[in-house]
Amino acid sequence: MTAVEVGEVVSLTELDSEPALLVLDVGEDLTGALLADLANETIQRLKATVGDREGRREIATAVANAEDIMTFAVPPAEVAHRNGPGIQGCTPPQGGGE
Repeated sequence: MTAVEVGEVVSLTELDSEPALLVLDVGEDLTGALLADLANETIQRLKATVGDREGRREIATAVANAEDIMTFAVPPAEVAHRNGPGIQGCTPPQGGGE
């Protein structure tokens, strides 16, 4: 699988409903927040940043810094890209610089 990036929305494949997860950090495991747990305003901002890699990363940073948002660490093997790899609407990242 192509690497997952911060700000991308992925599906959790180990659960029957495959809920959407906003990726907040990428390491040995991925850290993310369920879209269902985010405020409507945040969801609208995510929709408004389709194709905007930097905007998505800023939202992910804000969500990661929010004290009232529950986050989850999941192995990369338990997620799947939604609508292709990379941040929705962006070309996939090239090399290690992105």
